Amino acid sequence: MGAKHYEDHSCFIAMLVLYNPIKKAEALDALIILKRDSGAAIEVISEREIRYCPDNTCEIFRMQMSRNSSYLPSFVFLHLFHQSGHIYLKESIGGSQSFLQPAAGNEPAVRTQVVGFCKERNKTVGCILKGMRQEMNIKITAGRYDEGRFDES
Repeated sequence: MGAKHYEDHSCFIAMLVLYNPIKKAEALDALIILKRDSGAAIEVISEREIRYCPDNTCEIFRMQMSRNSSYLPSFVFLHLFHQSGHIYLKESIGGSQSFLQPAAGNEPAVRTQVVGFCKERNKTVGCILKGMRQEMNIKITAGRYDEGRFDES
């Protein structure tokens, strides 16, 4: 009876350990969240470049080096959530849901993942984004699809 009792608990514990990290990892993957909540508007060009193109205009997020490139989706997420001026992020247009509505539930987890980029005592989103831009050398530019070609300004 003792061995059977132990076997039942070890299986339960193994299931708990295996299930929870997978759930947490998915919740913190900013690229998955971006693609889910923005659909085709998110274009991943490379590990160092992501574009947000809700129409023929784009915000381009580009890093010069690959160092910390795994955090670029988190930067894009927080920038779009807090600082971007695109109307498509805030309003439901043409029956589609705005980015801010579904993203609001994930914002605290994404922010927590990159809070270490802020070196100040008060860990504001502005401080986090500024620290990420500096440490990761992120440039934000604009681009536009026009008559079959892409022009960057």
